[in-house]
Amino acid sequence: MSIEVIVDAIILIGLLFLGVPAPLCFAAAALFMFFMGDFSNSNFLVSSGFSKLSSLILLAIPLYIFAGGLMTSGGIAHRLIDLAESLMARVKGGLGVVVVFSTAIFGAISGMSTAAVAAIGSIMIPKMVERGYDRGYATALVAASSVLALLIPPSSSMILYGWVTNTSITAMFLAPIIPALLLISCLSVINYLLTRKMPVIEPPAQSFRESRLDVWCKTKRAAFGLAMPVIILGCIYGGITTPTEAAAIAVVYSIPVALYIYRGLSFRSFSDVAWKTGQIAAVLMILVFFSSMLARIWTLENVPQAVLEFMLGISDNKLVLLMLINLFLLLVGMFLDDISGVLLASPMLLPVAQSLGVDPVHFGAIVGVNLGMGLITPPTAPILYFAGLIGNSSLPRMIGYSLAFILFGYFPVLVATTFIPELSLLLPELILDYQSLSN
Repeated sequence: MSIEVIVDAIILIGLLFLGVPAPLCFAAAALFMFFMGDFSNSNFLVSSGFSKLSSLILLAIPLYIFAGGLMTSGGIAHRLIDLAESLMARVKGGLGVVVVFSTAIFGAISGMSTAAVAAIGSIMIPKMVERGYDRGYATALVAASSVLALLIPPSSSMILYGWVTNTSITAMFLAPIIPALLLISCLSVINYLLTRKMPVIEPPAQSFRESRLDVWCKTKRAAFGLAMPVIILGCIYGGITTPTEAAAIAVVYSIPVALYIYRGLSFRSFSDVAWKTGQIAAVLMILVFFSSMLARIWTLENVPQAVLEFMLGISDNKLVLLMLINLFLLLVGMFLDDISGVLLASPMLLPVAQSLGVDPVHFGAIVGVNLGMGLITPPTAPILYFAGLIGNSSLPRMIGYSLAFILFGYFPVLVATTFIPELSLLLPELILDYQSLSN
């Protein structure tokens, strides 16, 4: 590995550590190698960046974000929470379970953890505090649950992973589902244990008939929102559309639902959602352009091979190497958002994983769970800090609860996902007849 590549990696990591926006960090690293590297013709680097931007797969991400924004402004988050609360809020600590399930469902609509924090957290944190839950606990639970958006399809992270690694995006939508269900179960159990001694105020008791009627009414109110992920995934796995076409259908579906059925979306809020989606798409395009250039440069400089040789030099034991890969992904997740983390780590570590016999689909599930855990892991924990802003809670009030969710929720699921390939390969093999490396 040349001295220029080492300096380039230091520039990238140093800027990320200082909190510089990720697109600018990748731009600085790419431009450094562009001018300092020994390339006889640099035009192909620029063309490689533009060629990546021309992919129709990338169009799915802003379309899903746009559809999620429309449904959020249209009142879908309130209806999902009302439905979940009618099902679970009368159980001890049930409001916490409402948070977990609401963020999971909302993740299936928006595909982004920050959107889940903003939509669910702004409603549920004040409600939980009123019911006697500790504010730090409520905020930490929202942060931990919101990361489910990385695993529940249609996940932006899984779209990018499939695009970067040339892996089936349809398979990548399926791979993290079982780990996500395990994580939902773990978070719900942890919530029950942590809230037993909190002075939680339970809602008034209802008869079975009243409870059934309440659930039925709220299910009808939330039906159009609940139908959205069913339509998206049904179109994809039914072979009717590609993921990008399904994203376009989601936008077309969400506009009349938000405007005329839920009537929570005005033409002004529609333009606001479109403007914010455009901003996110512009930042994403810049990030993809420069990260593609940097990935191409590092490939020419044999960086993936150097990483492989370095790790194999430490140990040839598969268990040890998988632990090293997970540690690297955890550190990436602590300092980067999930999209930047996928773009940086996936092309670098996939050759290492494949040398160990790890299937690309299986590795994608590992990446999703691990980067998600990094987003709520101190000291950086970007999603945890964002949730603190939404919930008006400081890090010291959240840190203990967050560590409990990490140690007893995310870590066991990560270990299971890493060392039990069937958890991520079962659904792709059953539904898509996917042929994994183990077959």
